[in-house]
Amino acid sequence: MFKIVSITVCVLISMSAWAQMPHEVLLLVNKQSQPSMKVANTFAAARQIPERNIVYLDIPDKFFGIRATITPEQFTKLIWEPANAMAKERGIDQQILAWVYSVDFPIRIKTDANDRKQMSVGGLTFMRNRVPGLSLVEEGTFHSKLFAGPNGQLKLNLPALSLGMHRNGLGENVQVPPEVAYLQTGLQDDMPLPNMMLGYVGQNGNDVETVLETIQRGVTSDHRGQRRAIYFVVSDDVRSKCREWQYEPALNELKARGITATVTTNFPAGADNVMGLLMGAEKVDPSQIGSFAPGAMAEHLTSWSAEFQRPQTKVTEWLKAGATASVGSVVEPYSNHNKFPSARFYVHYASGCTMLESLYQSIACPLQTLMLGDPMAKPYAIPMAVRVLGADSLDSTFTYVAQAKCQLPNVEFRYSFLLDGREVQTVSESYEFPVRAQEWSDGYHELRAVARLKNKVEFSASVDKGIMIERLGRGVSILPDIKQLMKYKHAIKVQIKGTERPEQLRLLAGGRVIDQVPYSDDARLVLNELLVGEGPIRIRAVGVYEDGMEVSSAPLATGIDFAQ
Repeated sequence: MFKIVSITVCVLISMSAWAQMPHEVLLLVNKQSQPSMKVANTFAAARQIPERNIVYLDIPDKFFGIRATITPEQFTKLIWEPANAMAKERGIDQQILAWVYSVDFPIRIKTDANDRKQMSVGGLTFMRNRVPGLSLVEEGTFHSKLFAGPNGQLKLNLPALSLGMHRNGLGENVQVPPEVAYLQTGLQDDMPLPNMMLGYVGQNGNDVETVLETIQRGVTSDHRGQRRAIYFVVSDDVRSKCREWQYEPALNELKARGITATVTTNFPAGADNVMGLLMGAEKVDPSQIGSFAPGAMAEHLTSWSAEFQRPQTKVTEWLKAGATASVGSVVEPYSNHNKFPSARFYVHYASGCTMLESLYQSIACPLQTLMLGDPMAKPYAIPMAVRVLGADSLDSTFTYVAQAKCQLPNVEFRYSFLLDGREVQTVSESYEFPVRAQEWSDGYHELRAVARLKNKVEFSASVDKGIMIERLGRGVSILPDIKQLMKYKHAIKVQIKGTERPEQLRLLAGGRVIDQVPYSDDARLVLNELLVGEGPIRIRAVGVYEDGMEVSSAPLATGIDFAQ
């Protein structure tokens, strides 16, 4: 059953700030999996992912069950090609900087018969579906251009950057060392595709509730980063020693930011509000930690922590114990620090980057890793707010105005605008955007204003404003009298405004057409809960007129719970 929550079309104010931004994320959902839809619905609502950015894929359970392994050809057919085709069809392909996988997706790519040369799904996604030399994968000598050092190939400590800065560049007037000259102009078309999975609920993984709790912890963590309780645990284990050299320098960088980290030989059993933990061990019991702070990342650098049919402690144990993210290898990685987060993860995190941005700047060779948790957690991001002022309805051109504010003095804001989830004005200093009613269909539209600081880490905030365009007098609204037809199915009736009548009616949820019927005065649209999944969703009714115009109703917020 579901409950209806009203949505008011008005001026809205956002108190949510971002580094990596919601409209830059493509959220992938497996429509053959109820857990996948439930987790995706929860994440999309929590992180304000536009409906246009949600893509439903058709992944049979044989590809995400047991070993959750597919071939490169299967990845191309089932994931890469349909996801990119949908992003292009919706006109958002150029604004996407990262993918987020919901649960119930494959985690491993069989790129070679040799297990040690295989890749993770995240690794092949990062490479934009190009398999590199597999010896580079096995040896960990592939070197990500998002990695911010240091290691054997990059001796520098690079500053934290947002994904957009990596792609677009710092500017040719910014002085950078010659070995990273690409930072001036940015990676542009050579930009890889960072990605992360919200959770793993397959064999020996977490349950769905743990994944949902992880997302909630990420949301709770925003702007509340602790200044203490980061632990670097050392031992004689080779898994520990391979990364030990990173700890003292990172500790000093964090201290300069007012954050206390500790290098210790003692596992912090019983410690409360742990913000971070790095160690190296075959087996560890994360449940011994008293509690994790929201936004915490913990990891134990071992073989097979994301190969769930093998021994050794699994990456999912950290999430079960209360961490917001962790990282593991889907194959035998050796004790190779290049394949795991460096201690500088916490430096990037403390700079205000999101979880995903911080992980990719701290892993030199992310081609065999599985990253689990909330990719958009940002405990140390600077709070911002933005509001957009203007009319609730219009029949001609009207210019909307965005106003941003931040606690920092003397900051420069830049703005961009999206209409119905698609960027219609790129980043500039202009805080105004004219909506020309004659260029848009009648009915409901959403204008999103995005404000960002001019900074290496682009702190930002966004807000949505609902607008009713009434140029031709056409309109569609959902009537409140919703009838239950049978378990999981509900009949929805709409009201048509004006003298014209549409030819077709459609019901949309998550950007997908859930039902479509010819228009008649007694027409009913059917909401099948099994097609949209549990959790918070929004539904809209759309009338399709003879001239092809699609007129949308205002959205209706709906919470679906199969247990009710």
